[in-house]
Order: sequence, then structure tokens, then C-alpha cells
Amino acid sequence: MWGDELPTRSVRERLKLLLDSHRHDLRPRPREVQPGDLLLRQGEPADRLVLLTTGRVAIELRQEGGPPHILAVLEAEELLGELGLFGSGRFSADVRVVDGPASTIEVEAEAFLRTLLFDVDLAIELLALVCRRCTHSNAVVGQLLAGIAAAHDGDSGRLAAVHDTLTPLDHSLAEAARQLRSLGG
Repeated sequence: MWGDELPTRSVRERLKLLLDSHRHDLRPRPREVQPGDLLLRQGEPADRLVLLTTGRVAIELRQEGGPPHILAVLEAEELLGELGLFGSGRFSADVRVVDGPASTIEVEAEAFLRTLLFDVDLAIELLALVCRRCTHSNAVVGQLLAGIAAAHDGDSGRLAAVHDTLTPLDHSLAEAARQLRSLGG
């Protein structure tokens, strides 16, 4: 997702090594989750870190009064819950299984944070991953705001540019870009 596959792969491999070498302290729990079920619930305490090993999940943002918005669809082997772990202490979105069943390995957040002391490089890589994801999200928000301004101004050229930038990123963003473009006439 977002073109950060190489750094993400490095984090996954280091995480697997940490899970293996500190199995006793981390007590990783395998879990099977059926399609439609939630792995993580928006707003709940970020009490665990999840490694998706098989299946696909949708990252959904719920807002009052409307249906959830799908921010991304992620495939195995993706790390889930890291934003809440290093951020607000709460999960920032729902994570729903869309293709599965999905298999995960889950570890308690506190045990994981204690164990990170044994691999400071992994801690730095995880923080860098969180920063990259936030930076990419900021860029998407910037494009959406540019699209709203272009639709307001009736600037079809800027709307086309926003559309072309957002469309390849993700199905949900492609749909948002299509909707924005239709607002501009």
C-alpha cells in the first residue's frame, strides 16, 4: 500500500524474528476471523498489535450519521493496530475481514512495547512506518481538499489532475475522485 512495500517488508520480517525469539514474553495468539467480522474496532483501546497472515481486510472509518468509508483494503502480511499503539492509544478505524477466513497473530500491546527494548531498530522502523502512512494520508487529504476547491471553482483541469492522482491509489479513493470530478461539471 502507498508504495512503501520494501520498508514494510523489512518491518514484517523483523517482527517475525521478534515474535519467534521472544515467544515466551509475547505469547502470540493465532486467531481465525470470518468474512464480515471485525478484527479491530474504531475508538476501542489499542490493546494489541495484529499481523494479518492470510486473508484481506478493509480499513473502515466510521463517522456519525453515515455509512463507514473504506480507506484501504490490505492483504496478508500486513501489520494492523500500530497507529493506535504509537498514537492516541485507541484504534483509529475499524478493520473488517473482507476475504477469508483471515488468520492473524496477535500480541498484547504492553508486552510488545516491553519487548521492543530488545530490538530498538525495529521500534525505529515501526515509527518510520507510522510516519510514512501518516505522510501519505496527509497527501491524500491534500488532494481531496484540492479537489473540493477545484469543484467549488469549477476548475475542470485541476479536478482532472486530482482525479488522475487519486485514482490509482485505491478503489475507495478512485470513487471519491470520480465523485469530485462529477461535482465540477
